[in-house]
Amino acid sequence: MKFLLLLLKSKWEFKKIKKKKLLLVDGNFNPFLKYYRKQDFNIIHRRGEKINFRVLIKCIAELNITSLNYFKNFIECAKPKVILTAFDYHPIFYRLKNVTKVKTFMLQKGKRTLSDGVFKKLILLKKNLDSKFFVDHIFLYNKLTCNNYKKILDGKFYSIGSFENNFTKIEKFNQKKEIVYISDYKIDDKGNLQERCENDEHVVANLHKLAIKKNVKFNILPRYKKLDDDKENKLEFYFYKKLLKKNFNFIKVGKKNSSYEIVRKYKYVFCTHSTLGVENLVKGGRTAFLFFKSKNNPTSNYRFGSLEKIPKRGLFWSSDNHFNLKELVRVFNFTFSSKEIFWKSIATKIGRKVIDYDYDNKKFRNLIEKEIKKKIM
Repeated sequence: MKFLLLLLKSKWEFKKIKKKKLLLVDGNFNPFLKYYRKQDFNIIHRRGEKINFRVLIKCIAELNITSLNYFKNFIECAKPKVILTAFDYHPIFYRLKNVTKVKTFMLQKGKRTLSDGVFKKLILLKKNLDSKFFVDHIFLYNKLTCNNYKKILDGKFYSIGSFENNFTKIEKFNQKKEIVYISDYKIDDKGNLQERCENDEHVVANLHKLAIKKNVKFNILPRYKKLDDDKENKLEFYFYKKLLKKNFNFIKVGKKNSSYEIVRKYKYVFCTHSTLGVENLVKGGRTAFLFFKSKNNPTSNYRFGSLEKIPKRGLFWSSDNHFNLKELVRVFNFTFSSKEIFWKSIATKIGRKVIDYDYDNKKFRNLIEKEIKKKIM
């Protein structure tokens, strides 16, 4: 039924599918372009953006108009050497190897938490389908996430961290000795701060005061990029303008400077629970986490190291059920005063329990190159 609804709203493609060595499932996100050309890919648009008419006709002729059969017939036409996806939670991908025999590669899209329900939903779906889920090569954030996915999927697992984060290193000699705060600002339909932002204004205001005392510039990396959502970007700016008045810089994020590139330029990074913050930490960046949310907050399980059962407090992080100024000051001072060797060793080691790191994605690239170079028998 869902597939039929997609047919009604999709754009139609009538051209014959060209044979290409790579096939991407879900064209909404393609980080593989870092290593391969756009023309190397065929794309199955999982969200129904485009439907290939020739493939659909074949499905109709087989009296099997389902998403899985459409995918199968599309792949048979494209004849890829490898099938890829950058989304780890779409069950249809788990079934492609069994119906096509083509090697499959999957990345993790976003950090998993105790409250996102991904694992529970997938386990329940697998039971209902009574189907074997298999992906050849599964690249995930950390070893614990690998263990959780082993309850759902068969295949080979690799703890590599965030695929995009692995593109770069931090060049510490070139960093600005300034603070950057990674914003988690978000409002509801009525223009009020969402519950997830509980106590964030106290965190920002007090970090700002401490920055002024230290005579250090205070920068804010916005949640909303002007290019993507100009209205939300302006609302976010005025929120911080009202809160801090002056002496802060609201960073402009453009096409040529990604959030990864921006954050690594600053020596001191602060956030509440940002994945970007953890990604900076595992590369040796000075990153601190200040998470003060009540037990009933919808993000209560988002704190640093929650899924990995890391203690609520540590040298560069703190979590509490209410705003705790004493803890904020403690973490702030440690982030500024600790020696560089700490961040190179201990902090990086702790961070990699949450998100691993494989610079330039060597594990992934070595495996996929072997598959691409294989001759088709």
